[in-house]
Amino acid sequence: MKLLRYEDPVEEIHYYGLSDSQFFKDKDPKYIFVVKEDANMGDLLDKKRDITRLDTKYDRVVLS
Repeated sequence: MKLLRYEDPVEEIHYYGLSDSQFFKDKDPKYIFVVKEDANMGDLLDKKRDITRLDTKYDRVVLS
């Protein structure tokens, strides 16, 4: 699985999630970037922890 980042061009928010997430299915591929090739749920939870710790306002994690 891959850890992906979707950069919303309207809201200017970065959404992180795994490649099997339904969230990425209807998004424009030109705004989707691979963060890590061989990722798992642990990597996504690490990203969520980092976002919370750094208190970034424009980053979100998609767990579905």
